[in-house]
Amino acid sequence: MELYIHSSGILSAAGNNSEEKFLQLPPDHPGDMLLCKEPDYTAYIPAMQLRRMSKAVRMGIGASKIALQNAGIEKPDALSVGTALGCLNDTEVFLSKMTDQDEQMLTPTAFIQSTHNTVAGQIALLCGCNGHNLTYVHKGHSFEHAMINAQLYLKEHQDSNILVGGIDELTLTTAKVLKRFGSNKNAEGAAFFVVSDKPDREHSICIRDIQTFTAKNEAEEIKREVSNFLSRNEWNASDVDCILLGLNGETENDAAYQRLQQDLMPDTAQVWFKNYCGEYPTASAFALGLLAEAVTKGFPEHGIANFPAKKLQNIMIVNNYFDSWSVWSVVVSG
Repeated sequence: MELYIHSSGILSAAGNNSEEKFLQLPPDHPGDMLLCKEPDYTAYIPAMQLRRMSKAVRMGIGASKIALQNAGIEKPDALSVGTALGCLNDTEVFLSKMTDQDEQMLTPTAFIQSTHNTVAGQIALLCGCNGHNLTYVHKGHSFEHAMINAQLYLKEHQDSNILVGGIDELTLTTAKVLKRFGSNKNAEGAAFFVVSDKPDREHSICIRDIQTFTAKNEAEEIKREVSNFLSRNEWNASDVDCILLGLNGETENDAAYQRLQQDLMPDTAQVWFKNYCGEYPTASAFALGLLAEAVTKGFPEHGIANFPAKKLQNIMIVNNYFDSWSVWSVVVSG
């Protein structure tokens, strides 16, 4: 796998990367629901269309437009999107009307807009992209599988640009349900990337490998999977310049990360990212966006867990959402 990131567009609880001061201030997230700080969408979406769009669609289009503008292109050749929960608010509206109206006289609009591929479809319509367009709905591996799909597409369509993104929205109902499962700092976010099979910028960011696996927060098993991933990439722990870790502040969740920090990579620079974006199924997309920002600006000091990286060349990302774990290897050159 050699996928090159040309640009990124990020909307998150920590702001968006079209802002000049993005991530310059320490994270401040009062309350249990970390909602996106949305930009002025009129810069990206026609006003008449904007007022009919759900929040998830607005977020997806906003992040994708930022990525496309940063790449200097108007229309990608293809789209690949990952979302675990889809357009939740529209789903809730449709189901509520079903019960309130006893399944009578229902309008199909909310149902049509509630499907998981609505975001990708709306992006394609606005950009005029009639090519390959797939949405992956695989829980905490949704964004990872969207990126793997991009690799498969680019193998058959060289010299193409594919827009790859991860997006999930949060509603009050979902936050209440997730709290029952022990997840307290729930969030939402959208991050999109223009990706191709060739570098074209001063600082080349290459996704070299992605591994997904399922583990019930058993620290030793997760440590073994990460060790195997290092071997698969022909890396020793000392070869990794920096590792981004998905700790979320929950004791049970973070135990496995702490084992990695202490036993496997104590001498590697470590960065946290969920203190900015919160916990949601496609948070690994934010981590990748944070890395893309850091290549030119460096990581924010308040995200560094132990000490700053001396260089940014061989990078790992380790993330999970409940039992869904992923490990990434990224190589930066230039």
